Amino acid sequence: MVAAKTSSRPAVRKRAKVSVTVAPDLLAEVDRYVAAHPGTDRSKVFDEALWLWYAREQQRQMEEQYAEPEPPEVEAELAAWRRIQRAAAERLFSRHPDE
Repeated sequence: MVAAKTSSRPAVRKRAKVSVTVAPDLLAEVDRYVAAHPGTDRSKVFDEALWLWYAREQQRQMEEQYAEPEPPEVEAELAAWRRIQRAAAERLFSRHPDE
């Protein structure tokens, strides 16, 4: 029995054909890689590169989003929750062991 190949990427059904301009030395590296890896072609290499770019962009956007200061109403809510947590911890830890 052959194990099914799994991937975290969505299945590609329809593919768009695009034309891009790349540096000759970069394309030469892609072609060298393709020649050394049977079953791989330029499209697969560019797909992988675009998936890596997309993942990096998502990560960058999340970091940017979380680096922004919270709006005042969110800060107020977080402060209220911290007060509730502190009060609960004080009640919990101020009890005597025999209670």
